[in-house]
Amino acid sequence: MPDGSAPKPRYEAVKDYVLSRIAAGEWAVHARIPSENELGPMLGVSRITVNRAFAELAREGRLRKVPGVGTFVAPLTDASKPRTGLVSIESIAEEIRARGMEWSCEVLDLGMASLTEEAADALGLPRGGRVPSSIVLHKGDALPIQVEERFIRPGYAPGYTEQDYAGRTTYDFLREVGEVTEMEQAVTAILPPAPVARLLQVGPRDPCLVIRRRTFRRGEATTFSRLTQPASRFELSGRYRMQDGPGGHFPF
Repeated sequence: MPDGSAPKPRYEAVKDYVLSRIAAGEWAVHARIPSENELGPMLGVSRITVNRAFAELAREGRLRKVPGVGTFVAPLTDASKPRTGLVSIESIAEEIRARGMEWSCEVLDLGMASLTEEAADALGLPRGGRVPSSIVLHKGDALPIQVEERFIRPGYAPGYTEQDYAGRTTYDFLREVGEVTEMEQAVTAILPPAPVARLLQVGPRDPCLVIRRRTFRRGEATTFSRLTQPASRFELSGRYRMQDGPGGHFPF
């Protein structure tokens, strides 16, 4: 591989090589490219290095990985990033899988935790109180996609802190045991605090999206979630039907 004027990580050099082949037209849109095992020896790097390069290019929408089939050049319009709806609640695991990636997670904290000021206000509970809580790092093809911080109103979802969330998401459990009649969420762009940047493997100047979400049961706030994801690896989207007649509006 050609060397640049300044040293760069090997996986970045692999990314440059792949992009150069695409730009030259040697690897056309939808074409299957050499596998990690094939490309590694060609470029003199390890399979792990190629895997990281492929994973990042998939996040950037340049490649599309199909488990058991291969890796393909994605069209620039390909919606390859995990996404969530603006007025819906979706499983992050299913969103990641829908993009042809393998979902995995790390449960960083699970148990009774003191409410943050933000969570206490969101749930309408006294500040400093302790509630069921969790922090989970979701990944796609081993690359961090989202830090999920969740607080549960006491009594709402019995057994929440006793589950194994390595095999299923907190969303899956709450969908089974909880009752949701309303949902509210807001999205903010931030520069990540240092602990979050380390978890997401991004730099301090890499923008992230924060989704603050509350669910309700008959008017009472039942859960508060703070979901943080790198803007380059995640997408928010929505499609809505206009009401019929003059002055049509979105049915929020």
